[in-house]
Amino acid sequence: MHRKLLKCMYHSNGEKMSFSEKIKKIFEAKDPNKEKREKEIKELFRKESVQDIKSREYKIYKEEERISSLPRTLYEKMCRAAGKSFKIQTDKKTSKMLQDAIDFSHLKVTPNDVASFTIFFAFLVCFPTLILVLLNSFGLPGLELGYGMMIFMLLIPLVYYLYTYPMHLKKMYEIDTGSEIVTLILYMAMYMRNTPNLEGAVRFSAENLTGPLGLELKKLLWDVEVGNYFTMQSALVDYASKWANNKDFMEATEILISSLNQSGERRIAMLDEAVNVILEGNKEAAKHYNQKLKMPVTIVHAMGIVLPIMGLVLFPIVAVFLGVGSTFLFIGYDIILPLVLYFVIRNILEIRPATFSKLDISENPDAPPKGKFLLHKKPVPAWPFALLAGLVITIPGLMLFITSTGEKIMETMIVIFGIVCGMGIYYILISQQNMKIRDETRKIEGEFGEALFQLGNHIGGGVPIEVALESSLSRIGELKIKELFKRALNNMKEFGFTFYDAFFDKEYGAIRYYPSKLIKSVMRTVVEATKKGVETAAVAMLSVSRYLRGLHQTNEEVNSELNDTVTSLKFQALFLSPFISGIICTMAIIIIRILNQLTTKLANISPGSAGGYGSFMMGFQEIHVTSIDFILVVGIYLIETCFILSLFINGIENGEDPIGRQNKTGYTLIIGFIVFIISVFISLQIFGPLVTGAMTG
Repeated sequence: MHRKLLKCMYHSNGEKMSFSEKIKKIFEAKDPNKEKREKEIKELFRKESVQDIKSREYKIYKEEERISSLPRTLYEKMCRAAGKSFKIQTDKKTSKMLQDAIDFSHLKVTPNDVASFTIFFAFLVCFPTLILVLLNSFGLPGLELGYGMMIFMLLIPLVYYLYTYPMHLKKMYEIDTGSEIVTLILYMAMYMRNTPNLEGAVRFSAENLTGPLGLELKKLLWDVEVGNYFTMQSALVDYASKWANNKDFMEATEILISSLNQSGERRIAMLDEAVNVILEGNKEAAKHYNQKLKMPVTIVHAMGIVLPIMGLVLFPIVAVFLGVGSTFLFIGYDIILPLVLYFVIRNILEIRPATFSKLDISENPDAPPKGKFLLHKKPVPAWPFALLAGLVITIPGLMLFITSTGEKIMETMIVIFGIVCGMGIYYILISQQNMKIRDETRKIEGEFGEALFQLGNHIGGGVPIEVALESSLSRIGELKIKELFKRALNNMKEFGFTFYDAFFDKEYGAIRYYPSKLIKSVMRTVVEATKKGVETAAVAMLSVSRYLRGLHQTNEEVNSELNDTVTSLKFQALFLSPFISGIICTMAIIIIRILNQLTTKLANISPGSAGGYGSFMMGFQEIHVTSIDFILVVGIYLIETCFILSLFINGIENGEDPIGRQNKTGYTLIIGFIVFIISVFISLQIFGPLVTGAMTG
C-alpha cells in the first residue's frame, strides 16, 4: 500500500503532487475496495500532517537559532567579518580567558574572531600611516614623522583595549546585572516567607526583575524545565558560582537554600539572615570602594585636568621656537588627552561594586519616550528646540565674527557657547522629566516601608483589613505613599472590591498610579499572604517592612559613603576646571600678544646689527598659533572634559544609568562653559590693559 501511495504522490514527469491532487488520485483509482481506500486516505493524512508539523517546527527552530546567533553590535559584526578573513588562532590560556568573558557577557563571537579583528585593525592603521610617512621622507605629499609616531603611540593602547574588550565588557555586565542582586535576594526572601518553594521564588523574582538579571533567571528556569539541571537548587548553586567575586551573593543564596530544610521560626530567621548578609555586604563594598577612589580621583584631577591645562601656558613659547602649529595642539589636547582620560576613568568605574539597581520608570504613563519630552502632556522631539536655542546664540556670534576686526576672542567664544547650549539643552530636555519621575518614585519607595509597617500593626490587632487600612491612614501622616492606600480604601468602599482588586484591578486598581516594580511586587506578596489569614498577612507585612527599611537605610549609607568623592568631582566639573581653563586661556592669549609685539619690533632690527643674537631673534619672525586657535582648542577640550567627568560622577553614583548621565552632562556643559566665559572675560579685563601698557610704555 505504501508503494502504491508513494506512486500517487507524484506526476508521471516526476513532479510532486499537491495534497488535493493526491486525494483526487486516490478516488480516481480503479480499485473499488472502500476499506482499502479509507486506509490510504488516513495514511496520506497522517504522513502529510506529520510532515507539515515537523517542517513548521523545524523552520521556527532554525529561524530562532539563526537570529540568536547573529551579531548585534558593531564590535561583534567587525569581529565576525575579520574572523572569516584572517582566522588568527589564539593560545589555549588566552582562548579560555576570552571565552569565559564572551560567555558571561553573551557576545556572539569567538576568541579567534577577537584576535583576528585586533590584528586587522592594527594593520588597517599601521600600513597607510607607514606609507604616508615614507612618501613624506621622499619629498612627496604625506605625513610628517612626528605625526606618524604620535599615531603609533596612540595605536598601542587602543589595540590592547580592543583585544581585551570582552573582559572590560564582562566587568561592566557584572556591574549592571549585579546591581539587581540585592533586589533578587529581597524578592526571594519575601516569596519564601509565605511559600517555602525555591522554584516559585526564582519565578517570582524573574517576573519582577526587568534588567539582565531577570533574563538570566528566566534562562535558569528554562534549563530546569528541559532537564539541563535536575533541581532548581543545583541550578541556583551553579549560577551563584558564576559570581565568585560577590561572596555575599553566594552566601545569601546558600542561606536561602538551607532555609528549605528548616521549619517555623528557624526558617524565618534564616530568610532574615540572607537579606541582612546581602545588605551588610553592600555597605562594606561601598566603604572599600570609596577608600579606593581617593587616589584615582586625585590622579584624574591632577594629571588629567590641572597639569595639562597649566601646560597650555608654555605652548605659545614652544610654538615660537619649534615652529609647531595648532594642529599639533589639537591632536594632543583634543584627541589623545581625552582618550587617555576616558580609558582611565573607565578602568576606575570597572572596579565599582554592584550596589543597588536603578529605578525602572518605563511603566510610568508620565515618562516621555526616548529622545522626547512632554509639552502640554504631548511627547515632542527635543532636538528642534535645542537646535533653535543653539542657533539663537550661534548666528549672532558668527555675524559678529565676520564683521568685527582684531583678535575676535569673545566672538569665537559666543559661537562655541551657542553650540554648547544646544547640546546642553537637548540633554536636559530629554532627561529632566524622567529625573523628576524617578526622584518621586524613589521617595515613595522610601516611604513604603513605614506605611506597610503601620498597616501590619493594625491588621495584627485582629481588625478587618478595610478598618486597618482606614486606621493606618491617620498614622501615615503627609507621606506621598498615603494616596496609594487611600485609593485602595475608596475602591473597597465604593466598588466593593476585594483587597486584591482594590490594588490590582486593571481599570481602577490603586497600583496603576504608582508604577514601581518594587511596590507592585511587595503588594503582590502581601496580597497573597492575606489569603492564608489575617495573622499571616500581618506577620508578612511587618517582615517585609523591615526588609524595605533596611534596604532604604543601606542605600542611604552607601550614598553617604560616596558623597564626599562625588561632591569633590562635581565642584571640579562645574567650577574648578572651567575656571582654571579660563585663567590659563587668558595667560596664553597675553603671551601670544607679547610675542606678536616682539616679532613686530624685532622685524625692524637687522640680524647683523644684533650681533650674536641675530639668529636667536629670527625665531620670533613667525608664530603658528593664534588666539582663536587657542580658544577653539581649549573650548573643545572643556566640552570633552564635561562629558567625561559627567560620565565619571554618574558612574560612581548610579552605575550605567543613561538618564542620570544625560542630565548631569546637560547641566555641566552649560554651567561649566558660563564659568569659563566669565573667567576669560574678567581676567582679560584685569591683565590685558596692564600688559598692553607695559609693552607700549
